[in-house]
Amino acid sequence: MFNTISSEFYKLRKSTGFWIMIFIAGVLAIFTSLMFGLLPIILPNDDFAAMGLQPASVSEILNSAMSSNISNILFILVGFTIVFINSDFSSGTIRNPLAIGISRVEYYFGKLVTVLVTCAAFVIVTTLGTALPYFLFEPWGDAFSFLPFLSGLAIGYLILVTQATLFMAVALIMRKLGATLGIVIGYLVLDMIIGGFVMVVAMTAEVNPVIRGLLNIFPTPAAFYIGEVSAGVADVGNVILLIAVSVGVIVVMSLFAIRSLSKKDV
Repeated sequence: MFNTISSEFYKLRKSTGFWIMIFIAGVLAIFTSLMFGLLPIILPNDDFAAMGLQPASVSEILNSAMSSNISNILFILVGFTIVFINSDFSSGTIRNPLAIGISRVEYYFGKLVTVLVTCAAFVIVTTLGTALPYFLFEPWGDAFSFLPFLSGLAIGYLILVTQATLFMAVALIMRKLGATLGIVIGYLVLDMIIGGFVMVVAMTAEVNPVIRGLLNIFPTPAAFYIGEVSAGVADVGNVILLIAVSVGVIVVMSLFAIRSLSKKDV
């Protein structure tokens, strides 16, 4: 297993596309952070108040920026995961590790561990990019709650891992880039529709906890919890339900992917 993971990490380090995606994630994080926080910095307090706006604290700005950046990372992650998996099938290189005795289960977990580390890299780069404008433009004068913010990052990471596992399973089952992209794009469109529905309903009525929990399979409804957890106001039961649904998706999608690898010729 160690040799398999080392091999996957080597391919990752040598991948130009990976470093380009990391760079894009960092730039998007900085841009999003500036959108949320630069206005109260560059405008005098009186002008800002005259617009009917209240200057946000560093904590509030970072929480909002991180919630928004999850969507940015998700679209980058789609491209990375699909290319990372489908390239082995399109080039035929998947036969190389299998020919030297590596099991298909080991192959899957080698890919999975690499994707987990990639998700962590995206979260770290995005966090640094989100915070950078405040090191440059704004003194950290207000109280910053580090532990809740870290908890929000953990929730964001869990959401990314859940979606990456789902994308991996689709790529391994379909094995064709076009078919994989079609399914994933359709899924993301559905996610945007459901995310908008949850947002509207949540403003007007109480969403049934079970239905709300099941909708956490989709990234946009799940990402709503990042800001709540970061701000320390999230309902514990909802967070536990989110974690349970995410773990369930990871396990089920992994089983489907492994079964597909075991049943089909490569």
